[in-house]
Amino acid sequence: MPSLVTSVIGGIQGASASHNAADELTKGYTQAGQTVTDAAAGVNPDILKTSADAGAGVTGAAQTAGTGVTGAASTAGTGATTAASDLSTMLNPYMTAGATAAGQLTDAAKPFTASMMAQYSPAYQFQLQQGTQAAARAAAAGGMTGSGGTMKSLDRYTQDYAGTAFGNASNLYNQNFNRLATLANMGQSASTTAGQAGIQTAEYAGNAGMAGAEYAGNAGIDAAKYSGTANINARNLASSNTLSAANYLANTQIGARQAQAQGDLGAAGQWNNMLGGIGQAANTVAMAGMGPGGWSTSNIGPNLWGRG
Repeated sequence: MPSLVTSVIGGIQGASASHNAADELTKGYTQAGQTVTDAAAGVNPDILKTSADAGAGVTGAAQTAGTGVTGAASTAGTGATTAASDLSTMLNPYMTAGATAAGQLTDAAKPFTASMMAQYSPAYQFQLQQGTQAAARAAAAGGMTGSGGTMKSLDRYTQDYAGTAFGNASNLYNQNFNRLATLANMGQSASTTAGQAGIQTAEYAGNAGMAGAEYAGNAGIDAAKYSGTANINARNLASSNTLSAANYLANTQIGARQAQAQGDLGAAGQWNNMLGGIGQAANTVAMAGMGPGGWSTSNIGPNLWGRG
């Protein structure tokens, strides 16, 4: 049978042990919750910074690529324009000669007439005069001066020579016309080539510029999408970490409260046991006074302390 003293001491020690155990559990829960909260607070900034750095890196790369492509397109367009300009410079003499020849074709296209003999056969009169004189001297040497046969011969010679000379001059005139026409065609072809080169160069430069701008725009859009997605994902992860830490902290706080409640219940149980022991000791003392011999100085100690 437990004594009064052991009941009191056991109750106090049991209650103290229950409270100490509850305090230790509470401390452990609190430290664990704080550790998780600190871990989330430490990780989240790094997640957001990594996302921001990745987005900035992709944006910078897109800008660099876009600038490079745009610059390359501009350089290509400038190069093509320069090449077309150089080609036009090379063809300029042909275009100039063709324009000059085209201006002369109007006069060259007129029919050839005897009035043009002096221009295309400047020695005609001299050669005709020399031939006539030679024929006259030959007739004089033969004693046929003034005869009808001699006159007919001179007339035939003059006509034959005039016809031949006219035909030669006319051929030369036509050759000049053909030469001018050829030069005009060459000038026209050169002008056409230069014009087409200029048009094609302008189209090439425009297309290259548009392609470069489109690439740069698409790269910027893709980079913005990547940065936005990375930022959203990072914030979602940081929010998830924060919520998880908050849930864990809430659970540890609940656990700490439960531990304190269990400690209080345990201490209450110990106090109940102690009070029960005290009550049992009191009953024993009271019952001892009713037994044989009643209350006496000699039996108080054994009744209170449990010794016979």
